Amino acid sequence: MNGGNIAVLMGVLIVVTGIALVGVQVMEGGGQEMKDHSFKLIGAEAGAMKFAVETGFAGIPIIAMGVLLIVAGALTTRL
Repeated sequence: MNGGNIAVLMGVLIVVTGIALVGVQVMEGGGQEMKDHSFKLIGAEAGAMKFAVETGFAGIPIIAMGVLLIVAGALTTRL
């Protein structure tokens, strides 16, 4: 398996991860607009401490990066 094929496989995994992230964010949003809305990605509780990571970052840029990796991998396998 050469580097181009590995890049394509990694790109596919990144795209699937981005799609899953968008799905989770939409389900967490409860039908609200995604614009100017933060999503809680991680929530944990340890005793009296509460820990939460919120972000307004949607998975769309992750999907775009995955597609670019797929294209780059496809181009390198053709050469």
